[in-house]
Amino acid sequence: MKYRYGIIGTGNMGGALARALAKKVPAERMILSNRTPEKAQKLADELGAACGSNRDAAAMAQCILLAVKPQVMPAVLADLQPILAEREDVLLVTMAAGKTMKSVCTMAGRQCPVIRIMPNTPAEIGRGVILTARNSLVDDEAFSIFHEDLADAGTLVDLEEEQIDAASVISGCGPAYIFMFINAMKKAGISLGLPEQMAQTLAEATAAGSALLSIKSGEDLDVLTDNVCSPGGSTIEGVKSFRKDDLDAVTQRALKAAYDRTLELSR
Repeated sequence: MKYRYGIIGTGNMGGALARALAKKVPAERMILSNRTPEKAQKLADELGAACGSNRDAAAMAQCILLAVKPQVMPAVLADLQPILAEREDVLLVTMAAGKTMKSVCTMAGRQCPVIRIMPNTPAEIGRGVILTARNSLVDDEAFSIFHEDLADAGTLVDLEEEQIDAASVISGCGPAYIFMFINAMKKAGISLGLPEQMAQTLAEATAAGSALLSIKSGEDLDVLTDNVCSPGGSTIEGVKSFRKDDLDAVTQRALKAAYDRTLELSR
């Protein structure tokens, strides 16, 4: 094959993954396509990659990364069916929420190796979480190479496909909820008299540092919470307020709503 990766869809996430892949794979071994050709060409020029149509990517790339929305996937794959029918060595990578690997094969018109991924937006800065699952036609070597190629996007987590919808509610949807909490802390800081930028910087740095401490310490999250609280101090009063408002239940309801919508998308 002339190209190692053909990336169909160069929006925010497709572009982020293309940039991550370009750190491991020679740019000339990648071909990019997009519904708006100018967008693909701009990214191709940035990376030094080739640019072409969806059919070019499907015909000339060993691995086709489908970075398109779930509702667009059927039309994209229907158009590629004649090309895919002639390919014996093709590997499809899908990131469409709610679309199973079995359904991707159905839309592609044939059984073929499929890797399903669910990346999140921090992949843009190399700190993403990328959930990965594969069907039985993807061998260990191909899966390992894919992991190595995408390592600069962040942490890759292997799991069974039936776990991916629940997991993506945390890693895929989660950044939005983290940003909301940071914003809420920022607004609270402003209400207490802090300048806006100072409040945002404090909230962002505190969230980042706290997450890193949790990762590096390996401590139970309840223990880490208690470590910040002094009896009769100020932190414990805020913790009491969160517990009175049942932060756990609020969070569980939000994630359940996101999970239910993911299941709807799969139907």
